[in-house]
Amino acid sequence: MSDQLNPEVQLPTARIVLLDDSIIFGDVTDIAEGTVHVSTLWMGEIMIPLAAISTLESEKEIELLTTDDRRLSLSQLQLVEGEVVLEGENNLSVQKLSMSNPEAWEAGQGYHLTGRASSAFVYNRGNTDTDEINADLEMTLESRRDRFTLRGALEDTSSNISTITENGDTLRSNQTTADNWQFTGKYDYYLADPRNYVGVNLGLTADQFADVSQRYFVGPYYGRKLFTRDDLKLDAELGISYVDTDFIVAEDSDYVGANINFTGETSFLDGSLTLYLRQVSIVNLASMSESIFRTTVGLRFPLLLGFEAAAEVSSDYDGGAAEGKKYHDEALKFRVGYSW
Repeated sequence: MSDQLNPEVQLPTARIVLLDDSIIFGDVTDIAEGTVHVSTLWMGEIMIPLAAISTLESEKEIELLTTDDRRLSLSQLQLVEGEVVLEGENNLSVQKLSMSNPEAWEAGQGYHLTGRASSAFVYNRGNTDTDEINADLEMTLESRRDRFTLRGALEDTSSNISTITENGDTLRSNQTTADNWQFTGKYDYYLADPRNYVGVNLGLTADQFADVSQRYFVGPYYGRKLFTRDDLKLDAELGISYVDTDFIVAEDSDYVGANINFTGETSFLDGSLTLYLRQVSIVNLASMSESIFRTTVGLRFPLLLGFEAAAEVSSDYDGGAAEGKKYHDEALKFRVGYSW
């Protein structure tokens, strides 16, 4: 057996000694929220709390952003007993570390745009002729100070109906079976602790077959980012909303309700799969039975060149539906889209 190391095997650039004297070798990939992300040969990507580290020595260049927005460019990283060793100045407590290798927007310069658009088209010809368009769009513009979010959805389905007359003639007619759309706009302003924020949202919906000509809701809320890791994100919001519904036939209605929202996602299998959740509740304070609950759960996975596919289940309950209309709608959708 040769004593020479395989030149194709890259030696780890970091050596980490924990408080229990165990030693970990790997590569530091990120520092955020009091945690060091380390890529190891045998354990994969692991996360180590900074408070659990006795010493850390990394030979890779790194840029650090502090909680007071200082940017430190280091040729190598050395942590000793809870402090970052700095040449020519006082050491820095790890409690003052915000993140490593920040993007421009994370350092307070400009906004970061993310989004995705997906659709499902059905063109069916046979015993039943069906045309369906289902489109969904979501965009987020975020800075260190605030965040804008836009969401929209459109569903339009029609079927060609064939009828045989008494004379044996075939009459064909086009009948719409679904015609609805939704739009939501949100603005969030981050507080001193950026995990906390205040905001306002505006929602518009219409659904011909639910007898809803137009419904809008608007109101303020308080939110908190419960989890902000790359592989686990969850926002929770509590506020007040005013809801006004214009029905096509039924009598119009309006009320004030408590608005409770949950938005989150988690990735696993090294980011190959993402499970996401969107839950919106508007609880009618005058009549609980007339509340609105909308829940969407989906599983998303990447394809190629930014394209992705998803399977999702949605469950909508509208306690204030018009008389004679169903309160509950459920749907299973398969989508193909693009993210940026």
